[in-house]
Parts: sequence; structure tokens; C-alpha cells
Amino acid sequence: MFTEHDDMSLAARDKARRDLLALQKRIAAMHELRNEMNRALARVHADNLDLALTQKKNLRRLSSEYDKLSRDVRCLPPMDATAVLEDEYNYILTIGNIIETTRELKKGTKIEATARQGILDGLIQFYDGLRDELARQDAAAR
Repeated sequence: MFTEHDDMSLAARDKARRDLLALQKRIAAMHELRNEMNRALARVHADNLDLALTQKKNLRRLSSEYDKLSRDVRCLPPMDATAVLEDEYNYILTIGNIIETTRELKKGTKIEATARQGILDGLIQFYDGLRDELARQDAAAR
């Protein structure tokens, strides 16, 4: 990862190693939370869309962990740090949009009937795709 290892002191190498281990732990914890959220969201169907709203608290926790991650990635080269942050940010943004859209629909926000149906269809398609993805992951793990 780093090309300057030969020039690093033993203390600097130890710090870099500790920083990388801390980063790996944070990413693993975030992915576990994402997996927990995905499993919960996979239970959402057309007749229980508001079940998605139960993940707001986990989304806030994930966002908080993302803030910490943005500090922890300093031990990586800039392009690697960007890739790590982008993946996590995109997940948070997507799930946040899904939850907010569900909340607006539940709230009864005035939306034209055809637009409302299109939004509902899109949400259902998202949840169906999530269930399919989790099933593929489970099959691959066996």
C-alpha cells in the first residue's frame, strides 16, 4: 500500500499498522450494521412499507460511524480513502432516500395518483431486489 515503508521508523510503522487495524474494525462494524439494516429492510413488502421507518435509528448510527470513518481513512492514500468513503456514503444516501420517500408516502403528502403509484412501484422493486441480493449472498455463502 505504501511505498515509503523502508523510510519509516519502527514507531511510524507500528502507528500505521494500528491505524489500519482500527480502520478495518470500523469498516467491519459498519458492514455488520448495514447487513442488519438490509435484513430488516428485506422484510418490507407492499402491505407493510412503513416497516422501513424502523431503520431510521440504525441509519443515524451508520451516519455517525461514517463521520468517524472519514477521520480514520487518513491512514490511506487519498484515492483509496475516497473509494472507501464513497461506497459507504452511497449506501447511506440510498437508504436515507428510501426511508424519507416511505415517510412522505405514509404521511399522506399530496402526490398525484399516478406519480404515487410509480413511487410505490419503485419502492417495491427496490425491496424485491434487496431480497434477491440477500438470497444470492446466502446461496454463495453455502
